[in-house]
Amino acid sequence: MIITCPCGDKKFNVNASLIPKEGRELQCGFCERKWFFKKNEGSIKLENELSKNISTDNDINEDYSNIEKTDTIIEKKIEDRKDEVQDFKKNKKNPKIIKNSLVLIISIVALIVLLDTFKFQLNSYIPKLDLILNNLYESLKDISLFFKDLVN
Repeated sequence: MIITCPCGDKKFNVNASLIPKEGRELQCGFCERKWFFKKNEGSIKLENELSKNISTDNDINEDYSNIEKTDTIIEKKIEDRKDEVQDFKKNKKNPKIIKNSLVLIISIVALIVLLDTFKFQLNSYIPKLDLILNNLYESLKDISLFFKDLVN
């Protein structure tokens, strides 16, 4: 219930159960004025009409259920998008194969360079190392030509 101070400057929202039917003395917190306030039938009717216009708990619950439905729809859309992304990732070529093959080629080239560097020292342990290295060089040239033709 809204009560207006007799000075007209302030209005107060007071619980209607705090004021008995026979009335009660009130004091304004703004101007310190005291007066006797008694409920009348007109103010009770007005208060009932105002309470009808204010949204009830059922309206709030309906709004809350609408929000929950919206949240559920959004969650389903997010799950659908996650599935689409996973499908896209599955259809994508596996880049690990390319990376691993590149590492293998670099490792082989490094081994050949290492063997070529120490070929005089390793000749006593591995006979015909010069012949093997020449074959490896020719193989590398063939592989590089293959990739050049593949690109062009």
